[in-house]
Amino acid sequence: MVRVKICGLQTEADVEIAASAGVDAAGFLVGQKHVSRDFILPGTARRLASFLPPLITPVLVTHYTDPDEVIELIDLTGIPTVQLHGGTTPEALAYLKDMAGDDVKFLIAIHVLDDDTTEYSTAAFENLADGFILDSCNKKEGRVGGTGLTHNWKTSRRIIQETNKKVILAGGLHPGNVCEAIRTTAPYAVDANSRLKNPDGSLNKLLAEEFVRNAKFSN
Repeated sequence: MVRVKICGLQTEADVEIAASAGVDAAGFLVGQKHVSRDFILPGTARRLASFLPPLITPVLVTHYTDPDEVIELIDLTGIPTVQLHGGTTPEALAYLKDMAGDDVKFLIAIHVLDDDTTEYSTAAFENLADGFILDSCNKKEGRVGGTGLTHNWKTSRRIIQETNKKVILAGGLHPGNVCEAIRTTAPYAVDANSRLKNPDGSLNKLLAEEFVRNAKFSN
């Protein structure tokens, strides 16, 4: 069964909706460098993560690339699964892993571009990352996530087949397309954000429930 993550949670109500919908992981955005309305303070992320049931994994999502800044966020939030979503280098990740220790897991965001290439190669991180996030980006707006845009899933499928790491598919996913996305790419997990939100940025209960249900029973 495909696992499900909902990202960009900002309030207790968001956490409650995601948890009751049946997510496996919940993403909290902390440490902003690019355009997004989903970022919260480290203390808020720590508090919201404490509300999650035991079997739901909190994920710290950050644009920060400086290892010292990332380590500080890990300490402030107490969240040991980190999604590096603003770009990083293998050298920086190796340094981060040494500083953080074995208990901290790192997911690397890889953006699939309009020409079906990627900004970074998974091969460069294969022996360092604990997993990858395949996402869309919007360079015109300066968005590295939460774009609401899909990308070429055939490219994602090729990447998933080439790596030995777990891969999470993101980018414009919603209840109406997640089944097709899963059938096309066969990911370890799927991740959604903006297409599940209300106009005010809060998580939509019905969309969250339908997304999780469709993803988990896509086969």
